[in-house]
Amino acid sequence: MTANVKLTALEDAFLARLPQASGDWRAELKAHLEEKGLPHRRVEEWKWTDLKAALSRLDAGPGELVLDASREADATTQFGEKGPRAVMPRLAAALGGDIAIYRLTSDRPSLTLDFAAKSGAVHKTVVVEVEAGTKADLHEVYRVDGASFANLSLLIRLGEGASLARTIEQVKAEEGVLVVTSGVELAPEARFTQVTLGFGARLARLETHVTHPGEGAQVSLNGAYVLGESLHLDQTTLVDHTGPHGVTRELFKGAAAGRARGVFQGKIAVQRPAQKTDAEMQHRGMLLTEGAEIDAKPELEIYADDVVCAHGNALGTIDEDALFYMRQRGLSEAQARAVLTESFLAEPLGQIADEARAEDFAEKLRARLRELA
Repeated sequence: MTANVKLTALEDAFLARLPQASGDWRAELKAHLEEKGLPHRRVEEWKWTDLKAALSRLDAGPGELVLDASREADATTQFGEKGPRAVMPRLAAALGGDIAIYRLTSDRPSLTLDFAAKSGAVHKTVVVEVEAGTKADLHEVYRVDGASFANLSLLIRLGEGASLARTIEQVKAEEGVLVVTSGVELAPEARFTQVTLGFGARLARLETHVTHPGEGAQVSLNGAYVLGESLHLDQTTLVDHTGPHGVTRELFKGAAAGRARGVFQGKIAVQRPAQKTDAEMQHRGMLLTEGAEIDAKPELEIYADDVVCAHGNALGTIDEDALFYMRQRGLSEAQARAVLTESFLAEPLGQIADEARAEDFAEKLRARLRELA
């Protein structure tokens, strides 16, 4: 096949490591990379997050990934003939070795996964399964040290009536590049709550796809981000309602300073059988300096006719009247701006039920705002 794009040394290195499979998803992945390379700004879903450009100067040598989990995996596996559908999860599955499977049950309901890319380009796929009727929590931390690239994929499955509270911490990384793609599959009556706190990287993208069955299942996706310097964070979500009586709530808020760039792409799809769907998505952004940028694209795609769905997006700056009021009470301008920004960003973090985790996230948010003050 003739290449349509000029491949980088890193893309050539990925191709060299791919198995010589034919007729399955690995062969399709190889053909895709040869023809189109890694995602770049000419791909609609990646137009604000040019992964190919961000990785163009990365060393193609061996990488190191440390996964510090709160316990050992219950099993390992490999993808079969079908494999993942999207390019980055396919790459993670093809080059990431064995897939670790963690099972959350009533007697083991908690799990922490701390990923740290130490060097080079690394890939990993993890599966988390929540047993039917189990109430569980999952905490994830993502770090990319130095000029490293981590391509990570999580597949999360909730059984009937299960409940999962997921918290995600994306640690600030000035040189590293991070892509995390999560696929979430719910059974009827399942409840899934996700709260993300992100500080950006040279380029970071946290992508969540939820397959929503309706049938009493409920989804709550929330995120707060604070970006400074020239850091970049993309939060992309897709919730696909496939059955009736499903509920989804989304709330993302962010602030950007310096020459940082925040991206929010959210889509709620309601298929024709998903009657009586109740879904709402909101994004609010605050620009703290003139050089900062926030791009947002909330979307609804509805094929059912008996639904209640809404979405909204707003960008603004700090309220000068509120700033004046705070300064009249003895705060410096920097302190007043930090307090107002924290207050603006606090709402999504309010969805964290665990008090200790909520306070930990709040303190990390305050610390980052103090750095930017």
